[in-house]
Amino acid sequence: MMEELQREQAELTRVQLGQDAPLLSEYALYSLVADMYYTRGMKVAEIAASLSFSAAKVSRLLAAAREKGVVEIRVRRIVDRLREIEKQLTEAFGLKDAIVISSFGDEDYEQALETVTDFASVYVSDLLRGKKTLGVSNGNAVNKITGKLHRIHPCELDTVQIIGSGSNTYQDVESRELVTRISGIFPGGRSYFLNTPIFMEDSYAKERLLQEPSVSAVFDRMRECDILLTGIGGFKQIPKAARRGAFREYLTDDMMRELNEKGAVGSVCAQYYDIQGNYLSCEWNEKCIGMPFADIRANKMTIGVACGAYKQSSVRGALRAGLINVLITDEALAAGLLS
Repeated sequence: MMEELQREQAELTRVQLGQDAPLLSEYALYSLVADMYYTRGMKVAEIAASLSFSAAKVSRLLAAAREKGVVEIRVRRIVDRLREIEKQLTEAFGLKDAIVISSFGDEDYEQALETVTDFASVYVSDLLRGKKTLGVSNGNAVNKITGKLHRIHPCELDTVQIIGSGSNTYQDVESRELVTRISGIFPGGRSYFLNTPIFMEDSYAKERLLQEPSVSAVFDRMRECDILLTGIGGFKQIPKAARRGAFREYLTDDMMRELNEKGAVGSVCAQYYDIQGNYLSCEWNEKCIGMPFADIRANKMTIGVACGAYKQSSVRGALRAGLINVLITDEALAAGLLS
């Protein structure tokens, strides 16, 4: 769809530059007829009489205007919350809250993610009042939510990075940048950056780094968070060359095989678990740096945001692990969890 729109825009640009004079006249006629019909509200018969055309020709011109991209019809999709499904999810998994967004039935993943993160940003923004400490991980959902947060209430907000920093090669926004972005929306609070990589090959060096006062102080702040905001990563055994994201490029083939053999279905704060929610004892988990599962489980409010039926196993495992107690999702994923 995006490629088609880009092609249409390129064609219109070429026409408007006057590189094809006859075509420019043709497009100008499409635009005139479309303006009379859509903007001025004239009927087809009125347009035909005004331009001395037949009604059939006007109809053909209107159809061509849409086909050529001269007219773009946009429908703002207003979705509803599915309260009964939210209640079922809350009861089935012992959640503090659930938000399930209805679907139009033809949405792709990107459309669903935009809608779900729209709702999630409002939900989180409304929670930020008074004095609060917010912990943020990384991922597509968290990136989109932090870009849509807005200040609804007076709030002195401290923000904590709860996952180590990855490579900038395969991600649009680094974890520390999300913290900086939020502090720009809520000035006056403090930002706590986890100045470590997300993965360290040397286990001894990792343990020494975690003992550094500046690093251990951030882990202390993580345990004081009022709210944690996290995405829920999936797991798929894919070739090294195709791995993208905040940490996937660090995973070796041997690590991927080990995770697959141990039944990995998803990750929270870059750490993997199986379908029953069991933390996996494996090389990757031992060497990555993020908020420990025990501290995540102990948090008062951990908001997990995910959508798409394909994330069903990942979210189910996270719920069984007790890693999230507020779920914001779409109808397709919620239905799979309850099936």
